[in-house]
Amino acid sequence: MIKTKGNVAYIKDTSFDSQRIDDPYIIEAYIPEKYNLRTTGEGLQLANRNEFRHAVGVVAARSLKYFSTNGEGFNISRTRGMAVWWLRHIYNSFNWWKAYVVNAEGERKEMPMLYIGEKFGTATESEDEADIVLSAFENDRCIVNPASKGGVIFAVGYSERGGLLNSPDMYGVKTIVGNKYKGAGVNVTHGITKNLRLMAEHTLKAKGKDDTPQNICDEIKKMKVVVLDRPRHEKLIETIKGLGAQLILVKDDDLTPTLAVTREEVDLIIGVGGIPEAILSAIIVEKLGGEMTLRILPANVAQDEKLSGRLNNWNLFRKNEVDILKNFKIVRPGTEKGDERSWDTVWTSKDLARAKDMVFTASVIKKTPWIKFPDGKEVPGVVLDTETGEITVHVVRIAGNDLEIVPVIYQAAIDEYTNQYKNYGEINDKPSTDNIIQLEKVYTEFGMYQRARECLQKAMMREGISEDLLQKYSSIYKYVEGLYVLTHEPVHVPEAVIKHFEAVYNLDREDDVGIRSLRMIKRFYEYLGDKHYHERQFDKAIACYREALKYSPHELKLHRKVNSTQMRDILEEYFDRIDRRYQELNYKESEDWEQFKLGTALEIFYGYERRSNFSSREPWLIFFRRTVLHGKKPSYKLSILTKLLRLYKNLNRASDYKLSKLLSKEFGLSVDEIDSILTFRNSRVEILRRSTPQHDGVSHSEQSEETGFNYGRGNEIFHSVGELYLVRGLSLEGLSKLLLPRVIPESQNELEDADIPLSISLVEAMEQRYKNILEELREGYKKEAQEHSYAVAEAYHYVGLALYDIGDDDGTKLYYDEAIKKFGEIIKKFEGITPVNSQYRIGNLYEELALLFEEEQTVYYKTAIDAYVCIADEQKLTELFGYIGGLTFVRIKQAKDRVEYLKRELMKNNCGKE
Repeated sequence: MIKTKGNVAYIKDTSFDSQRIDDPYIIEAYIPEKYNLRTTGEGLQLANRNEFRHAVGVVAARSLKYFSTNGEGFNISRTRGMAVWWLRHIYNSFNWWKAYVVNAEGERKEMPMLYIGEKFGTATESEDEADIVLSAFENDRCIVNPASKGGVIFAVGYSERGGLLNSPDMYGVKTIVGNKYKGAGVNVTHGITKNLRLMAEHTLKAKGKDDTPQNICDEIKKMKVVVLDRPRHEKLIETIKGLGAQLILVKDDDLTPTLAVTREEVDLIIGVGGIPEAILSAIIVEKLGGEMTLRILPANVAQDEKLSGRLNNWNLFRKNEVDILKNFKIVRPGTEKGDERSWDTVWTSKDLARAKDMVFTASVIKKTPWIKFPDGKEVPGVVLDTETGEITVHVVRIAGNDLEIVPVIYQAAIDEYTNQYKNYGEINDKPSTDNIIQLEKVYTEFGMYQRARECLQKAMMREGISEDLLQKYSSIYKYVEGLYVLTHEPVHVPEAVIKHFEAVYNLDREDDVGIRSLRMIKRFYEYLGDKHYHERQFDKAIACYREALKYSPHELKLHRKVNSTQMRDILEEYFDRIDRRYQELNYKESEDWEQFKLGTALEIFYGYERRSNFSSREPWLIFFRRTVLHGKKPSYKLSILTKLLRLYKNLNRASDYKLSKLLSKEFGLSVDEIDSILTFRNSRVEILRRSTPQHDGVSHSEQSEETGFNYGRGNEIFHSVGELYLVRGLSLEGLSKLLLPRVIPESQNELEDADIPLSISLVEAMEQRYKNILEELREGYKKEAQEHSYAVAEAYHYVGLALYDIGDDDGTKLYYDEAIKKFGEIIKKFEGITPVNSQYRIGNLYEELALLFEEEQTVYYKTAIDAYVCIADEQKLTELFGYIGGLTFVRIKQAKDRVEYLKRELMKNNCGKE
């Protein structure tokens, strides 16, 4: 199919598949025929892929919905959330690659983002693996405020695996010059005065002129220097002005000026900015020419010009930054091993972007002075033809040594739904409800709020309309009206906007518009909470997060924000102490480093007088996760936390004899250490015994022979395993044995790494990837599909356990159930040892539920037994999983042991009831 626009013939781009990315509103894409790319043979061939245009193009087209005239910051957050959503769907729809996010802007700004380490696609062969780096929106304030200048782009870069720098989203100081100054010696470690002098001398030499002071001064005055307009650059800006160079200040975009450097319209870009933007600049420099240098900076140094002005301060990374960098093989100078690099490395563009097969892409959302056609005219931003539904997006692409600007036409469903609306009305005298709602949605999706309202007004004015339908249209109308207000009217009182959407939600809770309103309310409250937090209005922040939780009660991310805000003082104190100790050790970890971290955390937590104000069920464990377990793998965290759960139950339920045996065998405690714990426990038991009536008829199994105390439910001796810190005679070494026990992680969880904060939204995104993998399911992909599904199950498990510590019982059960379902999918869909392991994990999870919810213990124990019997009974095992051979021997024995143990526990429970 061919479209003609102007004098250009556009062909349908078959690489765009709206069904595969679940997009009902952008149905087709068209590109000029001369820009149609084709792959030949096998392999990634990134430079020959049309698909990359659409990753940035779809985001640009969908940004129309958020174009605002009121400057409301919430709309920036909404825009970024939209981009993340569509990128995940688009990248996961590619069945020809497996891609890794190696750097992404967002974490520094605490905005929606793709997570560094996140994986996409379905292919497994190593030659089909790729890197992704995205800086997301450059100058996004321009989307919501017409007065903001500079334009907006959305940029992403790609390379074959290992071709782009894999690093955390941190700050760096950089210099970028064009080909004119290649070899001049420009370097971030020089001051601005020296760099400009070197550039001037290089130019004079090329001209055959003497490098006299006057000539150097004259050359500097001709130079154009781009600097981000930030307080951290105040002295830099003054120096450039003092030297007489032409200063160009940019508000929020130091990426696109790189294009001007390659055209020799700008001489130098210098200053502190984000690493993701620097990597994308490096792709441009490597492809189009120039030179670049970069040094990674500590966050506090990057933001303070007094600190960044001295080279010695560039190495003052905090301990948590050191740990994060180490995950990326960037280490303390002098400690490098193998392919590790020191953090004082001066990175060049070749270091940052070293692949042969690399692509830079950017969509122009609002025109920017830095992106021009060959004739010098500025490239326009995204344009919507409201009659035809054609959305024109100009996409910048750099793959070889050339820059191309390609107009892409996206056909929105506006025309299709408008025709359906008219045709149905002509035949039936009035359009159907579905026609009207679909038309409203497509109008709303692209920011045509007035059209949507007009459509709904006509529907409400029809004769003979029922009350139910009138209410339905009315609620949709109010929803659209709210979107218009949010983008076009001053939001002086955010609560008024929230009340508007609450009214819509209350009108139609079960319908789609009610659900959309609920999500909007939740997101707005969360945004306000984040805003108050950054303004250090912490009580207001907590209040907003709690309001958001009313609309999304099981969202772990929101609970974490409440906890982090409540614990901010002790979290800050913990990391400050860790930093000081690390500096005292000359930036080395001592042999007892983990013990020191644990001891510091315990001392700070139990020395905090207001800890009783924390709103969670297990504040110590939450603090423990955020401090001692910070940066650990999730599978390790899960193993530690489940073992601590069992320890906690035994501290409160086991007899002295059984507890002693457990502490000796599983935790390796000495006799003296065990005696200290028993003495402490018995002293607490005595206090509880005096204050708690003991009832006749209590079973002997629940009652201590030594004290006569009932160790049954409700008599909590320890409120947390952290209270072991209060035991006299228990050394830090002993506490480490108990609270940091040796564990063997059950599985590696690819969904959360040391640098990926796990959230439900990420798990849901991985479900989409899993779905795409299953659609492929060629032989080579089965193993990955199993492993991926196993990881999703463990992620749900992790979330469930975290919600229990917070005090959300319903959320705990919900996510344990999701984990069990996911393990069940593996059993149904796959063969081999992984389904057997999944069956065993189902038994484990039911056992954990029995520990968490003791009032339902009998039911959960019986369900766990049923799960284990499927393995322990070898006939059932073969029926369910086929013959696997000796691989299942260990699991069979483990399952039999668990069945026997649980049967004994059930007998005790039954005896207790009798």
